Amino acid sequence: MTTAAPQTLRDFNDLLEQANLPRLTRQQFDQLRATKPRKHLISAVTTMQADSNARIYIERSIQEVGAEPVPAAPQDAACAPQPQRAPAPQQPAQSGAPDFGPPSAPPQGQPAPAAQNDNAPSDFEYTMHVYGGKAALCFEPTTTRGEDFTVALDSATASAPRQYDWKDKLRIQLTRDELPVVAGVLLGLIPSCEYKNHGANNDKGFSIEDQGNKLFVRTWAKDHPVRAVPMTPEDAYRIATLFLRQLGLNAPCMTASDIIQTIRMVVARRVASRANNG
Repeated sequence: MTTAAPQTLRDFNDLLEQANLPRLTRQQFDQLRATKPRKHLISAVTTMQADSNARIYIERSIQEVGAEPVPAAPQDAACAPQPQRAPAPQQPAQSGAPDFGPPSAPPQGQPAPAAQNDNAPSDFEYTMHVYGGKAALCFEPTTTRGEDFTVALDSATASAPRQYDWKDKLRIQLTRDELPVVAGVLLGLIPSCEYKNHGANNDKGFSIEDQGNKLFVRTWAKDHPVRAVPMTPEDAYRIATLFLRQLGLNAPCMTASDIIQTIRMVVARRVASRANNG
C-alpha cells in the first residue's frame, strides 16, 4: 500500500499518529524542516510503516526537535486500559501554501535561510543489507555513547525463503577501535578479524574473514545459533563505503584516500604484526 506524500503539517502529523508517534507543534515542525532535507522527510514518513530504517530516522529526527516518542505498552498489559493521549496542539489555519512546498521568500531585510541539499543521503538511506540463504545482515550508521560515529551490525535468521525474522535480530555495535579494523577487512587490507565480549553480559561477538572470492561474516550470542552470511565483493564495496563515511565523520579533516592510507600504514601493518607475534 502506497502512502500519499504529506502536503501540510496536519498531513505529516496524521502519518506520525498512525505510527503511534507524537504530533509536532508548528515550532517543532519548522525546526525539523530547517534541519532535515525535505525529500528525506517525505520519503521516510511515507515508508516508515513498512521500513524499520525509515521509522528509526523519523523517531530520531522528531526527538532532535523535542518530541518524545510514545512508550510502547508492555505485552502483558495489552488488555489494560490505555491512558488517553493529550490532545494535539491546535494548528494555525493554513496560509494556502503547502508546508512541503518550496520555501517562501524571507521578510524584507532578513537573510535567506541556508539552502538544503535534498540530494544529500540521510542515515536511513545509508543503511545496507546483505542477504544469505540462512541469515541476513543489516549495517546501520549510528553513534557510540561517547558520541563517536560507528556502525551497528544486525543479524537475523531466515524464517522462509527470502524472509528474515528481524524481530529476533541480534545487534552488535562496533566500538571506535573496531571500526577501522573491520574497514580494513572490507577493503582487503586485513585478512580477518574477530571480536567477542559484546553486549551487557559480554556474550555476543562477530567475525569477518576474507576467503578470496568472498567475505564470510559470522555473529553469535549465548543461547542463539551462529548466524553466518557470505558477502560478495560487490556487497563488500557497498558496506566499505558506509564504514569510510563513518570514519570520515570522526576525522573530518581527512579524505577517504587519507583514511584508506592510514588504515593500510597504521592499522593493517600492526594487526599483521600482532598476529605473527601472537
